[in-house]
Amino acid sequence: MASLYKYPKDTVRHHSGTLNHEGGLSKEWMKFEEQLGFRPAVNLDGTLVEQRKAFEDACALRDESSLTEDLREGVSVQDEEIKLISSGETSAIPIRIYKPTTAAFTRDTPNESELRPAAVFFHGGGWILGSIATDDLFCRQIAYDLGHVVVSVEYRLAPEYVYPAAIDDCYSGPLWTLENARPLGIDPSQVYVTGNSAGGHLAAAVALKSAEAETGFALAAQVLRIPATCHPQVFPGVLPRRQDVPVFNDSAASSMFDSFVPNKDDRTSPLVSPLLANPDHIRKLPPTYIDACSVDPLVDGGIAYAKKLEDNDVPVKLFILEGMPHGSFILFPELDSSKAARSACMQGTLWALGHTRSSS
Repeated sequence: MASLYKYPKDTVRHHSGTLNHEGGLSKEWMKFEEQLGFRPAVNLDGTLVEQRKAFEDACALRDESSLTEDLREGVSVQDEEIKLISSGETSAIPIRIYKPTTAAFTRDTPNESELRPAAVFFHGGGWILGSIATDDLFCRQIAYDLGHVVVSVEYRLAPEYVYPAAIDDCYSGPLWTLENARPLGIDPSQVYVTGNSAGGHLAAAVALKSAEAETGFALAAQVLRIPATCHPQVFPGVLPRRQDVPVFNDSAASSMFDSFVPNKDDRTSPLVSPLLANPDHIRKLPPTYIDACSVDPLVDGGIAYAKKLEDNDVPVKLFILEGMPHGSFILFPELDSSKAARSACMQGTLWALGHTRSSS
């Protein structure tokens, strides 16, 4: 399916084997389905408790089979909490800190030369599923592959807590990370936000919220993985139908988005739909890496957001996995295309951190 939008100039379209006739799926994916004996799909049947447990169990099973000894032994993990006080009440946001187990982190106070970049990470799960445990694999990959500190931030889930609760919780992540940068061995000038799917949306929203604020924090980059960038009901154009696709279809996307933002008047907010953000705020955003899958209801929004960033002089790099469904490289890391996406993301992150507007 062709996108509605032009691609930004810095776009890589990775082909994981020839595309077949069935919805543009790659031969690699069709072979994978054949091996599985079924077509993977988000299942929103059952109670919310059952859905959440199934998602947690699936992520744990993936991690059990995919975590190599390097990722287990080469990364340390520590759980903390961010204390928030609002209206006289104190609440706690769980966070998980990942550090590469190198000499730089065997001392309590690293030297200036040992300070590392830090990723503030937000998990996926359609705003209704997931926790700091469900994207453990990717957080370890960042810490191990790049030598970065990762601060994974949990957030309140819909439908119990609707917009803007998750964004408010996530916004506290970079604030806390910057306040605690030195004892964590973090270079405060190299803090960036990242996330998968709904977490990619939350990373974009946090960056925009900071750009809109007079006292916002400076981010070195944003790394948006298969992000949701616009509620489908307010998308500026007619979206292609992507209902009969694996993993995640139009119905699932709309259902999850509606749970997060039940008030229709909120759906045009740039924090809900970053694609609709004011260009003046877009121009304040940091260099950006975005990846997307071509057989995904979110792909048009990812492409359109990348182009909007480029049109407003924000350095941006876009990577597209052709012929693959939503989150294939997160859910099924054993695939060759997933390994290519991992490499591209790490390279894209370094590119964004090393990029400046003057070098574009």
